[in-house]
Amino acid sequence: MPHHDEGFFNAKDNLRLFWVLDVPEAPRAHVALVHGYGDHSGRYRPAIEALVADGFAVHSFDYRGHGRADGRRGHAERWQDFVDDLEVFWARVRRSAGAQKTFLLGHSHGGLMALQWLSRDVQGLSGLVLSAPYLQLALSPPALKVAAARVVGTVLPWLPIKSGLKAADLTRDEAIQAATLSDPLYLDIATPGWFTQSSRAQVQTLASGPSVKVPLFLFCGEKDGVASTVASRAFFESVASADKTYKEYPGMRHEPLNEVGRDEVFRDISGWISRHL
Repeated sequence: MPHHDEGFFNAKDNLRLFWVLDVPEAPRAHVALVHGYGDHSGRYRPAIEALVADGFAVHSFDYRGHGRADGRRGHAERWQDFVDDLEVFWARVRRSAGAQKTFLLGHSHGGLMALQWLSRDVQGLSGLVLSAPYLQLALSPPALKVAAARVVGTVLPWLPIKSGLKAADLTRDEAIQAATLSDPLYLDIATPGWFTQSSRAQVQTLASGPSVKVPLFLFCGEKDGVASTVASRAFFESVASADKTYKEYPGMRHEPLNEVGRDEVFRDISGWISRHL
C-alpha cells in the first residue's frame, strides 16, 4: 500500500514550509517535485499518483509565500530565498532516499528555481525533468507596465497585483480549470518585487545552458501562452549535457501535468527516469 505523509519544516531563515511525501511499497527511486508560481503542491496529485503507481517515491513541498507555507503571498525578500528553500528541501529528500537515486521535477517557476539551484554545489542529482520552465514570458508585457513594476517594486515590492492569468491559460481540462478557480490556495496575484527579481533570474538562467551537465528531460506544451517555448528550445540547444531530451506536446498549454492527455506526459516522465536508474 502506498504511504502518504505531510508536515512542516523550517527554511534557512526559520520560515515554516510545507512538505508532502508519497511512497509506494518498494520505491525504485525518489523524485522531488517543485511547483510553479502562485501554485502549490496539492495541484499535482494526478502526476504524483501516476509516479507512485510506477514505483517512485514523490516528495513535494510548498515554498515560501505559496500554498500552506508561511510568508507574504507570492513574494520573497530576495530571489535566492526561493532557491534556499529548494536547497533545504533537497537535503531532506536526499536523507530520505539514502542510497537510492534522486531526480528533480520542476514546473514553470519551479524549473527556473531548479536551474538557478544547479549553480550551487548540488549533490546526488541523478537527472532533471523540466516542465514548461519559466525562462521567459511567452508574450512581452508592455514596456510601460514593466517600468511601473520596477518603480512600485522599489517602494512596495510586496504589493499584490492581479496577474491577469486565466485558468484556461493553464490547461484545456475544464474540471481542472474549475478546481483552480475555486482553490483557496491558488494565487491569481504577483508582486512587483517578484517580477523584477524573477526577470533578472531568467536572464542569468538563459545564459547558463553550457554549465548544465546533468541528464535533462525538458518538455513544453505546444500552445503554452505563459512560458516561451522558443526560449525553452534555445536554452535546451545550449545545454552542455550529452544526455538531453526535448519534447513539445501538440495542443497542450502551460501545464502539461494537468492537461488533457496528461497520461502520455506521465508515461514519458516515468520512462525517462526508469532509463536512468
